[in-house]
Amino acid sequence: MRTLTRTAGNRTWLGIVAGALASGGLAAAEPAVPEKMETMVVVATRTERMVSDVPASVSVLDEDAIRLIQPITLDEMLKTMPGANVQASGFPGGWPRISLRGLSTGFGTKRILVLVDGRRVNDAYQGSADLMLLPADAIERIEVVRGPASALYGSNAMGGAINIVTKRGAETPVTFLRAAVGEHRTRHAQFAHGAQAGPIDWFLGGSHVETDGFIRNRDGSKQDWRADNALANIGLALNERADLRVGAGAYRGTGKDEDAARTIRNDWQSATYTHRWPATPDARFTGRVYRNGERYRYDWSYPGVGRYDQETLAAELQQSFRTGARLLWTAGGEFRREQVDIDETTGPIDEKTDTTGWFLQSELTASDTVKLTAGLRYDTNPDYENVWSPRLGALWHASDSAELFASVNFAHRAPSLSDRFVKVQYWGMAFEGNPDLDPETLTAYELGWRQRLLGGALQAEAVAFYNDMEDSFDFMRDLDGVFRNRNATRAVSHGVETGLRYAPTRALALAANYTWTDGEYKRFRADPSSEGNRLQYLARHIAALELEFVCPLGWSHNARWRYVGDREGDARNAPDQKMDAYTTTDWRTRAPLTKQTALTLSVDNIFDESYEDFPDRERPGRFVMAGIEMAL
Repeated sequence: MRTLTRTAGNRTWLGIVAGALASGGLAAAEPAVPEKMETMVVVATRTERMVSDVPASVSVLDEDAIRLIQPITLDEMLKTMPGANVQASGFPGGWPRISLRGLSTGFGTKRILVLVDGRRVNDAYQGSADLMLLPADAIERIEVVRGPASALYGSNAMGGAINIVTKRGAETPVTFLRAAVGEHRTRHAQFAHGAQAGPIDWFLGGSHVETDGFIRNRDGSKQDWRADNALANIGLALNERADLRVGAGAYRGTGKDEDAARTIRNDWQSATYTHRWPATPDARFTGRVYRNGERYRYDWSYPGVGRYDQETLAAELQQSFRTGARLLWTAGGEFRREQVDIDETTGPIDEKTDTTGWFLQSELTASDTVKLTAGLRYDTNPDYENVWSPRLGALWHASDSAELFASVNFAHRAPSLSDRFVKVQYWGMAFEGNPDLDPETLTAYELGWRQRLLGGALQAEAVAFYNDMEDSFDFMRDLDGVFRNRNATRAVSHGVETGLRYAPTRALALAANYTWTDGEYKRFRADPSSEGNRLQYLARHIAALELEFVCPLGWSHNARWRYVGDREGDARNAPDQKMDAYTTTDWRTRAPLTKQTALTLSVDNIFDESYEDFPDRERPGRFVMAGIEMAL
């Protein structure tokens, strides 16, 4: 896992691509040049901070690493991240599930908050972010904070928060084209253009992807997907201290899986105003408004057609200011209206809910080596119990190259509109929501250590964590045979994350991580016999190894090895639902042809490993794609 570094010659992604191709590839092997590392992140504190000053576990996937991975879907970028359990095929149109630190979920990313340029994208109906709909082709970097972040962001940020930063234009105009084809009639085409003229910069991107899928449905049809995606990111520098940035995007996808023929149409719009005070670099005001719209149509395999229309309207304000040289405050508020208009097979749902959140955070430099962080957020909603989310963190710089950090966090996940109002039948079983649900709550503890050696060429991290989750939702079968949602479960998880990265030259980097996590159900009202059982989908052992190198001819290569231990397929830990451990190996190569063009090759699951991420669902075997890239 790479980190974002800011140095005197830092360039945007478009500039790096152009420079790399213009020089015939990445730099040849040479000793690393000592330089001050300024690894900056925003998601952990809502303020720009070096990772070494953040009392939390943070990973950053930068533009170079994303380019080497050659991703089509976002889940491909997160597979080798410490503490992450990614259940996904890597094919467009899939339903990736991602959990952090044993906080597994039955669907999507319900217990992880996902942001795009600070804009919340967890949906109104199920509270999950559909990662297949996010702009994998337009991402500059991904910031991930592992561990609760509700003190700043409110609901859903129990396992962590992911902030996806999209690309911007640069002073040197660049147009980028990519086309790739692969097995199972998979095709991917991408267009991007970025530039800057005076105070205005812009990035425009679009892509098309299609695949026949790697398996067939029971009726013999292809599990296919076709999708188009477009995005615009435009910035205007109003003066030396203020700027305005607006963005918009749209996604359309169609395909068929085992359960339904699907059509998805999504669109979004956002505007962000930022004002800075030069005399106090940390003092900054940010105002943001945005809209997310989602339109799903499902022609279910069982009788009936479902229509799912969702919309989120939101506004955020944030101000950072200092009271003295050692104390930085960040305060803000958020209003969010979420509404759904759904026509399910068993009846309509027309509901909305309003959430207001206020947060305050202080960052105190207690001494030259000790930094303390305290945060508190209060979320109000007239439809369910209001929630306080406090956080305390401390960081000690043991030396210029090492720090020890610790934190205690309280987080929550509010019931989504689906949790409260769903009324549907699946294959003869009836499910109903519960308007009286209370939010899930989490108490979490973390103790970590980071070290940088050999002038920053060697970086290491180890983190221990403990989670206690109360009142999580589960459907319980009543005497009338209907499954109704209730605050039914208490679960605990604990573990250790370790990571190591060694980059002795500009042409060679080796990264490895290992995560051990264990967890069990302490209370399970839906099935008391499951109490004491291992958490569903929890892999006790997850390990990853990644190698990046550039050969003398300028060819760049990326090899990724991933091990996932055995998992239970249900809360009962039934033997016939258990999934075996597996290992996969992926390969990426980029070969420059001219100053502007390069060939690409990706091979997933090189050794054609047979494995399951869900019970009785085989994942893809060996999958090969080849393509060409041009920077004009």
